[in-house]
Amino acid sequence: MNQISSDLIKQLAHETGFDACGITVPFPLKEAEQRFSDWVGEGKHGEMRYLENYCERAKKFWDGFPNAKSIIVLGVNYYSNSHPNPLPSQGRGKGEGRVARYAWGKDYHHVIREKIEALKSKILERVNCEIRFEHSVDTKPLLEKPLAVQAGLGFIGKQTQLLSLQFGPWLFLSELVTDLELESDTPFKGSCGTCRLCIDECPTEAIEETGGIDARKCVAYLTIEHKSSIPEELRPKIGNWVFGCDECLSVCPYTSKQKEAGISDLKSESGFGSQLDLRELFDIPSQGAYERKFKGTAILRANRKQLIRNVCVVLGNSKDRAAIPILEKALSDSSELVREHAHWALEQLGRKVDVLERLTKVSS
Repeated sequence: MNQISSDLIKQLAHETGFDACGITVPFPLKEAEQRFSDWVGEGKHGEMRYLENYCERAKKFWDGFPNAKSIIVLGVNYYSNSHPNPLPSQGRGKGEGRVARYAWGKDYHHVIREKIEALKSKILERVNCEIRFEHSVDTKPLLEKPLAVQAGLGFIGKQTQLLSLQFGPWLFLSELVTDLELESDTPFKGSCGTCRLCIDECPTEAIEETGGIDARKCVAYLTIEHKSSIPEELRPKIGNWVFGCDECLSVCPYTSKQKEAGISDLKSESGFGSQLDLRELFDIPSQGAYERKFKGTAILRANRKQLIRNVCVVLGNSKDRAAIPILEKALSDSSELVREHAHWALEQLGRKVDVLERLTKVSS
């Protein structure tokens, strides 16, 4: 087989638009796999059922690629300040809801897949033999963050995110598994030391002292992955986050390493930015209309009724009684999930809704 060096792979990755690139081998990450298995066993993954069969899916993947010799771990910097988030005290009562930075622009899955295909083409141009690749952008049973550590890209912080010395916590990760035999990088060794800012800052106390996270409490999980009713005791703690949450990332000292993203598709100008107009979202009549509006963005990770559920919670937390008329209209929404959260929000704003009124609105 005509070989290609690891250094050339990294050079090609950077030319293609990847900000970080490291290489490791596909050996079992037993400690990380055991922690993951224990986490799922304790139910801390919430409603993310697709995580429950990780071991079976991983075995099937590797059984189907027995000759895999290297994993190219790729990072894309997505930090952008081109449309700054409001301060936590701002935006409330003005009909705005905050969006996690990763969803400001276009859906990173699409953006990164295109770059991986371009990287594969560049590699193939430099060898004269058949090469097999399997790529992953959150789609394969690969423990991305432990692999990134093994590939020398950073270490996993207490908030469970990869922390890079070059880019802080703002890296999208993806992988390119191949039968090329490449020189591996030295695993990165680092820790948060005594710092616990992310633990103290988390509004729902989802980050645990032991360095794990209970997704069932996490605002990002509750507003995106959680499909059903948000527990009432957690609703006030969501504040004005309508899609995701960046609190533990923004407070991390390593965020001082941030650099402006070089890929314009990941910036606000290519998507809906750092805020959504809450009242406008109530005008979306159907799931189809919702999908058309947010086509090509990560906002589609949540469906219409989930996002409007979140809007109700944010308006309930806003203390803005000007939101009462629109929440009253939401009592007749086709989704029971929306109606339930609209009812709760109205009560937070001092507007009592009895059962008969709620039923009357639904029937009308």
